[in-house]
Amino acid sequence: MNILSYNLFVPLLGNIQNWYSHIDRIKKIGFEWVYINPITYPGFSGSLYATKDYYKYNPAFFTSPERIEAEKEIKDFTRYCKKNNIKLMIDLVINHSSKDCNLVEEHFDWYKLKDGQLVSPGAWDNGKWIEWGDLASFNNEKTILNENNEEIENPIWNYWRELIKHNLELGFSGFRCDAAYKVNKELWKYLISEAKKENKEIIFFAESLGCSLEDTKDLIKAGFDYVASSAKWWDYESEWFIEQYDTARENCKQIAFPSNHDTERLITEYKGNIWKLKQTFLFTAIVCDMWMITLGDEYGFYKRCNVVGGNEKDFEKINFDISEFIKDMGNYIKKNPILSNCGKIVSLDVLENIEKKKKEEELKNANNDNNDNNSEENKEEIEEIKNPIKKFYKYSLDEKDMVFIVVNTTDKKEEFDAKKFDIKEDISFDNIIDIKETIEIAPYQLKIFRV
Repeated sequence: MNILSYNLFVPLLGNIQNWYSHIDRIKKIGFEWVYINPITYPGFSGSLYATKDYYKYNPAFFTSPERIEAEKEIKDFTRYCKKNNIKLMIDLVINHSSKDCNLVEEHFDWYKLKDGQLVSPGAWDNGKWIEWGDLASFNNEKTILNENNEEIENPIWNYWRELIKHNLELGFSGFRCDAAYKVNKELWKYLISEAKKENKEIIFFAESLGCSLEDTKDLIKAGFDYVASSAKWWDYESEWFIEQYDTARENCKQIAFPSNHDTERLITEYKGNIWKLKQTFLFTAIVCDMWMITLGDEYGFYKRCNVVGGNEKDFEKINFDISEFIKDMGNYIKKNPILSNCGKIVSLDVLENIEKKKKEEELKNANNDNNDNNSEENKEEIEEIKNPIKKFYKYSLDEKDMVFIVVNTTDKKEEFDAKKFDIKEDISFDNIIDIKETIEIAPYQLKIFRV
């Protein structure tokens, strides 16, 4: 983690004049980027992600939804952020719009159609297709057929290019691209290239959670600067995370977050366990290039962010304030190059699981060959008690140096035999201990050692 980013979930704040004080506050914590969810005029469902007009604005946030008045307020705000060395990232939603979007009437042929009707996007959830009926999917292919059934260049590509250019003129410095993996990859390559002609420092972040590893690779090839990390879901022993992490770190950068508007609040997920929350905060921050939290995460907000009808009444009372913890954590990581860069990770638990699978396969084959009636006994030979202590190495970018990271995943004190790991010094974020042959790890603690 080299950069701290903050999701200013503006429905919790209302009018743009209320946003300023939070910029001052999060600047003191150490955040350098602010990400803002869609502020465009929403359609009939009220969802922030169901745009009705890309050049009008949500009346919940501005004095007027009309372009001139709202954009004056936006420019004032972006100038204030720039003055305070804060860069702004805005959502770019080009996979779909609301079904009552002005483009439906003006450019019906820009949409995906089935039997002459608008097609809604959706997603699979536990084997069931969930369709978002308030949305209509755009046809973002490079060419379309005109009224004479002739293939022509799709004019929507220029529309999106101009929309991006317009947002750059408003003062935004980056784009979080919603449902990026569902959009034509050649379109992304074109848009990113065109935008960087305007300003080569502009960043594009692909919202890629839930997509396949192949789709992630395609997004990286399309030119995205960042892809989303799934670090918050890693159990410290499954192979999938290492594969995803390596794919991203070797080709682009990653953004990790403990929770966002698409997930439950982490403190809710952890049933109020602040120690487990701090562990996840620290872990997700040491395996990414940019780390992001959402407004309220530092205050112990329990309610999930509401993108449909959320408002200032959802701003909860402060249950706790870990702003200083975040500030100290950020400073600590930035002072430790191995932690702040995405060097290779070698998980001892992953290696043990791979070895265990090999043994299971060998026993299975042996039992099939010998018709062994004692197969259950053989299985017991490789059954192991699940170790609550997880261990992995994190390397420097040149792989010449490394640290040893130990995580207690339980609510009890745990011990591990430190003799075989050649541990030299405890360089953890907090609660530094002396090195002994047996080291005690507090509940939900993440320890970092120099080896």
